[in-house]
Amino acid sequence: MADPNIRIKRSAVPGKRPTVEQLPLGELGLNTYDAELFARRERTGIGTDIVRLGAGSTVTNILYVTEDGDNSNTGKKLGDAKRTIGAALTEATTGTVIKVSAGTYLEDNPLEIPSQVSIVGDSLREVSVQCQNTGDLFHVSNGNYIAEMSFTGTANTGAMFAFNPSKPVYTNQSPYIQNCTNFIPDSIGLKIDGSKIIGPLKSMVIDSYTQYNQGGIGVSITNEGYAQLVSLFTICNETAIFCGSGAACDLTNSNSSFGNYGLVADGVGPKKFTGIVTSAESANSDTFTIDLNASTFNVLNADFDNTTGLTTITVDADHNFNIGMGVTIAGLAFTCAGEAGIATFPSGNNGYIFEVSGITSATAFEAYVGTSTLPHTYQSGGTVGINTIRPFDGQVLYFEELYYTIGGVTVSSGGTGYTSDINITFDDPSESWGIPATAVGEVKNGSVINVEMVSNGRGYGSTPPTVTFAAPDVGINTATGTAQVVPTYYVIQSSTPIVSGICTVTLTDNVPFAVGVGSTTPFFKQSRVLASGHSLEYIGSGVTIATALPQGGGVPIQDQETDSRNGGLVVFTSTDQAGNFRIGDGVVINQQSGTISGTFYSKSLFSTMTPFILALGGE
Repeated sequence: MADPNIRIKRSAVPGKRPTVEQLPLGELGLNTYDAELFARRERTGIGTDIVRLGAGSTVTNILYVTEDGDNSNTGKKLGDAKRTIGAALTEATTGTVIKVSAGTYLEDNPLEIPSQVSIVGDSLREVSVQCQNTGDLFHVSNGNYIAEMSFTGTANTGAMFAFNPSKPVYTNQSPYIQNCTNFIPDSIGLKIDGSKIIGPLKSMVIDSYTQYNQGGIGVSITNEGYAQLVSLFTICNETAIFCGSGAACDLTNSNSSFGNYGLVADGVGPKKFTGIVTSAESANSDTFTIDLNASTFNVLNADFDNTTGLTTITVDADHNFNIGMGVTIAGLAFTCAGEAGIATFPSGNNGYIFEVSGITSATAFEAYVGTSTLPHTYQSGGTVGINTIRPFDGQVLYFEELYYTIGGVTVSSGGTGYTSDINITFDDPSESWGIPATAVGEVKNGSVINVEMVSNGRGYGSTPPTVTFAAPDVGINTATGTAQVVPTYYVIQSSTPIVSGICTVTLTDNVPFAVGVGSTTPFFKQSRVLASGHSLEYIGSGVTIATALPQGGGVPIQDQETDSRNGGLVVFTSTDQAGNFRIGDGVVINQQSGTISGTFYSKSLFSTMTPFILALGGE
């Protein structure tokens, strides 16, 4: 009986595929080493070629990456996949989706993701991306989407996602990270540096992003950057969320466990503009009329570097700009190499408002305006002015001079011979309306171990006042310490529209001193963390999971759950590991004791009960 098996052309050489001459139309070729099947394809008007069967059809806007792929492949079919994400990115253009199959991928980082390119893994648990080098993993840009992958490997001092620090790009659609996990110690899960972005959106957004990066930072936002964070989980971070230099974030339905610090807001951003008070106001006023008119300068020269996107602009008078200030640029005339005619800058493609990145002289400054493939030469014209906008909730100001309160005391020597807690006093503030700060020293084993502020005072200057500790009960070894001063900014509650340069601003607090006509009012953007329903568990217990766990000796430090530093503000509702609920620092509901406490609660209770007591004839 004849052999019933159908035999086809075959090869056992790895990677070998038949040629058009070797494989007639209608026959098949089999590579037994690679287990791949080939056929000859003939298309009228197109030509003849060899295709891998089962590899799928080519899709122009999808690139495939697999663990058994090869970077010499096209990446356009699953059976012709690339081996690394980096190789796929070299082929990606606007609108490309890179699909990453289950596997482990060692990447030559940093990886630059072009605008409007997405990278999507098969599974959060099964796609592992590792850094070949220290530093950032992905440099994101406008409209990126990254999902379903984990980041693993050894210690890395960079960020998993960041804007390119050496090449600011224009962004009008935030990069979006979804359903990822970062396991790399000493790394930053998300780094948003607003100074590395051109345009109105200096932001990223996330959904379901876990940070088990021991000793690292969950999310770092600086230089007026912004983030919307949903379902963010941080574990054993040095700092879970950090907002500094005017940055802000909205944080919802998230958790921070263990680590040293939870939510931190530090300071304010650079001065944005300065107003002038037009009507005198007495002490304890909260509403002020301010002239926000700003000078406009004529441009004398503009030196544009098309490679870096950096432009040095010279104007016709002292500009008084500072780094980080937003300026409007209009009407600069350039000629372009290889093209006829005059081009007007800015065109609007990168907006009309740019950030001052450097000051070269009293009349010249630098700004990133975006790169170009062609050199441009300045011809004439143009104006520059400070970007003055209607004041908003999120900005802060002060009047004429920045004053300080006492935020705390660092104990430099605990002394000896103390038998009980002691009073601590401070030098009087220099201003007549000032109030001295007061504090109590906590004593243990005869020494002062901690200072608890009773009153922060007001009206201090930037130089910390002298701190005086009460003398010990036994001996002469008196404790010593240094005061930390905190700037006093006034938070804007609301403002009227600007009419003829004039705006009326209402503050959240009363100003304790009289403000005269002509007083200057610098405006800043406040660093803020706005957290709703955040779980803060065992914060302060350390960054090593083995010792941070309660059974490993970890002890939480409540004061490190939130930290408003140097004029920054953390606004939050939270629950801790004991189930205690907090509305900021003002209301605390203790589940175990069934009590309500906090400064805001006490003030509310006092304001409610006092009229009632007086009505009953009480004193």
